[in-house]
Amino acid sequence: MEKQSIFRRLGSKLSNIIQPTIYSKSMNSNLSPNEERHQPSQDVDPYKNLGAQLQTIPSCNEVVSIADFDQDPCYSCADPCFDHQGYPSYLKIDYKSSLEGSVKPYVKHVLISTGKSDWGSHIEDECGTLASNLNKVIKGDSEKKFLQKEKKKDFTKKDKRNKVEAGGLNNNDDINIELEKPRIVVTNSDRQNSDYDPSFSKGNDILLFPDNVLIRNVSSKDSSEFYKKFLSSSLDAPSLDEKGLSISSFNFTVEPMPYKAVIVICSHKRRDKRCGITGPILKDEFNKVLKEKGLDVESNNNDGVAVFLSSHTGGHRFAGNVIVYRGGQGIWYGRVIPCHAKNIVETTVLEGKVIKDLYRGSMNGSFAPGRGGRLDW
Repeated sequence: MEKQSIFRRLGSKLSNIIQPTIYSKSMNSNLSPNEERHQPSQDVDPYKNLGAQLQTIPSCNEVVSIADFDQDPCYSCADPCFDHQGYPSYLKIDYKSSLEGSVKPYVKHVLISTGKSDWGSHIEDECGTLASNLNKVIKGDSEKKFLQKEKKKDFTKKDKRNKVEAGGLNNNDDINIELEKPRIVVTNSDRQNSDYDPSFSKGNDILLFPDNVLIRNVSSKDSSEFYKKFLSSSLDAPSLDEKGLSISSFNFTVEPMPYKAVIVICSHKRRDKRCGITGPILKDEFNKVLKEKGLDVESNNNDGVAVFLSSHTGGHRFAGNVIVYRGGQGIWYGRVIPCHAKNIVETTVLEGKVIKDLYRGSMNGSFAPGRGGRLDW
């Protein structure tokens, strides 16, 4: 039997349950906000078994558009304005393709502190590094689980069809199986270690989303243990004591996320020069906006909004690429220019609302019931 990618099968089956569409104000105007959020068939409740692993979408009252910012002409200017640095004209950025739906479904993001703003073209190929070893562990476990699931399918398609017709098997059982091993994003970042170890001799700090924890000094040789403790679906989320330290037999120091929100910007120049050029420009502008609003890390005793450059996140043709992590949400934007920074901070970082003109997708579960809401500053 031909082996098909587990994630490709996951995406194709989810597409039969959910139509990943941002609702405009003119659509579904007669529906309530809860009805607008998801419209499954009468026989299928996508939240019943899929939980936070489901790739959710924002409802219409969680979405704004560029037209809503008409009081700020800079935001919608077609050409670089005098107040913000523009991008070089030779960058071939895709302004025609649809942004929405360009993010592959994922459930966790491992953001590794390296103190660098650029890396080898493929971080998974940099032998001996934490990113490389962790990717190998994740890939190996996914392949192992895939083969195990294939062996457990001890009935033919005909047998399965007969069981479904007899009411003994739910049509979505195979979907629930596939969702047990969804995608995990692993990227490097320019963040320094918390103890300011410039040589990273003790290992690398990791910011883990949506768990919203900081795991300190993880070495490359600890990749397997880290995966088992924090990423494997067979184990619960990390437990913290009242001091924020990990309660486990593993030698990991786990602390609450030291930031109210984190803005991640792709800057992987050796992978693609578009993000390599746009990333640092955007970081400077976001830091400027945060400083002006008193939301920066320095002004809030390490409890503000952090901005980090990241290795490849996907979609370089849509540079600049920005991810906003806040309150359990992971909101992805593309074609971001410096003019957008102020309104992204005000609208998405502070309020959790999506700017639909820039929206690429989100971390699974970002808009599940109970997510969102205004941050308490």
